[in-house]
Amino acid sequence: RELDAALMARLEEERTARARMAAIAAEVAGLQAGLTGLQSSEAEQRVRVRELQQRFTTLKDEVQAGEDDARRRRFEQTELAELTHQIELERVQSRAELDRTFERLRTEYRMDPESWTPEPLPPEFDAEQAGRELTEARDRLNSLGPVNVLALEEYTKKKERHDFLVQQRADLTSAKAQLLEAIEKINTTASVLFVETFAKVQEHFRNVFKTLFEGGDAELRAVGEDPLECEIEIVAKPRGKHLQSISLMSGGERALTAIALLFAIYLVKPSPFCLLDEVDAPLDDANVDRFIRMLQQFSGRTQFVVITHNKKTMEAGRCLYGVTMQELGVSRLVSVRWDGGEAGPVPAKGAASAARDEALAGATSG
Repeated sequence: RELDAALMARLEEERTARARMAAIAAEVAGLQAGLTGLQSSEAEQRVRVRELQQRFTTLKDEVQAGEDDARRRRFEQTELAELTHQIELERVQSRAELDRTFERLRTEYRMDPESWTPEPLPPEFDAEQAGRELTEARDRLNSLGPVNVLALEEYTKKKERHDFLVQQRADLTSAKAQLLEAIEKINTTASVLFVETFAKVQEHFRNVFKTLFEGGDAELRAVGEDPLECEIEIVAKPRGKHLQSISLMSGGERALTAIALLFAIYLVKPSPFCLLDEVDAPLDDANVDRFIRMLQQFSGRTQFVVITHNKKTMEAGRCLYGVTMQELGVSRLVSVRWDGGEAGPVPAKGAASAARDEALAGATSG
């Protein structure tokens, strides 16, 4: 009995399991059918999505084309507005120019354009040719400028002024040529005279130098091609020394060389009167003696006035003028002749500034 009961229970479980399996199989079949439907729906939806995407792309292109067309139309509208404005401006300007032309016809030519009656143009009339001829005529008229009734009178005055300036220019050109010719002659004459005088000064300078230095030699050199623009170089050779530039000599030698040059220039054309201002200041006693002998040599034909502080030079003079200042601001001249007499009374003078004590030793001739 227990076995039967167990068998029956087992059979019941089997029936229950089979019923469950049948339900599961039915459910699986239903799910498979639903899956098939979903797959079919998915395919349809994909086709729909593709169609919608294509439609969206088409609409997007149409919108872009519409926007481009709208922009083009707005640009054309702007251009048309500007063109309309330009045409309006030209119309206003043309009207203003026409009014000015009418006014000019009324004022200058006494014509009333409003009273004119248009006449038909002849068949052979060429508007383009007439326009070109009108433009050429207007250009020629504008090139003439406004009519000046005083032009003839102004031309006469300008011509007289022009003729006067031409004559002045001719005179100036002739004067310039004459001046250049005169300058050329003067330069030629001056060059010849300079060369001749330079040769004479050179000869006298060499002789006077030998006398003052008791020997030696000296030379003047013209440095440069143009005699009137050249520099003069002094080259000296005292006794017992080499030939050298004057810049290398001692102060006393340079002073004595300068004195030799002064006397050389003087000997080219001696003057009756000569003033020397302290030329013996740098000289020692021996050179002062040579300087005095040179003065005495030429004093027979020239009167020398020498300003000096050197006692030997004072003693060599024939007449001595001493300048003293006994009172502040008052100078007094004292004259003495070495032959025992006086040179003559010299009144006292008041000086605005303090005068220095100095002596004038004059070696006079006659």
